[in-house]
Amino acid sequence: MSDSWEQIRQFFARLFSRGRHGMETVAETLDRQAKIQRLAGQVRALARERNSLVVTIGKKVYALHTRGKVKNRDVLADCKRIDQIRDEIADLKRQIEEIRLASMGEMPPVDLEDESLLGEEEAVSEEEVRSEEVPPVEAPQPTESAVAEQVLEVELAAEREEPQTQEDESQAAAEA
Repeated sequence: MSDSWEQIRQFFARLFSRGRHGMETVAETLDRQAKIQRLAGQVRALARERNSLVVTIGKKVYALHTRGKVKNRDVLADCKRIDQIRDEIADLKRQIEEIRLASMGEMPPVDLEDESLLGEEEAVSEEEVRSEEVPPVEAPQPTESAVAEQVLEVELAAEREEPQTQEDESQAAAEA
């Protein structure tokens, strides 16, 4: 009987030893993974800082370009491309504004920069401009296509908010 007790004791000793070894392995693996994650977090933080510095340097170089102080051909080409992109963006925004204003039946704003070649002695004073009587300008009437476009926009917006009833649809059709 003592042999069987000895075998049972040895079995549980091996089981406990293997369990402890397995737990140590799991703990070591978790510890390694935690270290890896901590280091990866530091890498990401440093990469963000590096990217921020690159952007800051780029802004400084572009600021120097606006003052005419950039001479490097590669950098100068990039700065000129930024200028082109800025101009393209301004042009696209102007087109967007014209389309929006045209759809509302309004005239686009007129650029009021003084491009006259008159000297100061020939310039008209502000009081003279205000004293002149200017006839009121009537806003242009919206075209049928502009009205139809506005009705379509309203209908699409209403459909997105909630489904229309048949009564709403007949009322919208009557208004069109």
